[in-house]
Amino acid sequence: MKHAFVFPGQGAQFSGMGKSHYDQSVFAKKLFEQANEILGFRISDVMFNGTDEELKQTNVTQPAVFLHSIVAYRTIEEAKPDMVAGHSLESFLH
Repeated sequence: MKHAFVFPGQGAQFSGMGKSHYDQSVFAKKLFEQANEILGFRISDVMFNGTDEELKQTNVTQPAVFLHSIVAYRTIEEAKPDMVAGHSLESFLH
């Protein structure tokens, strides 16, 4: 069976995004904390509890959607897609 992963772009953000990954995976928590440090603000707090207005800010939306995609992908055991697609897809899969 072939597998395709489709990643979202700006506009797919929502309050609570990534929270279940953060709560259930030590690895995901590490990625969120690294992003908080790199960005210089707690993007995880905005992602988990932010308002729609806060999440619509480009300086939040772009890294939030990217981070959520990375975390989701990296926490799938033995993820080996045959193809990938998405809006603003970065080359983070290899």
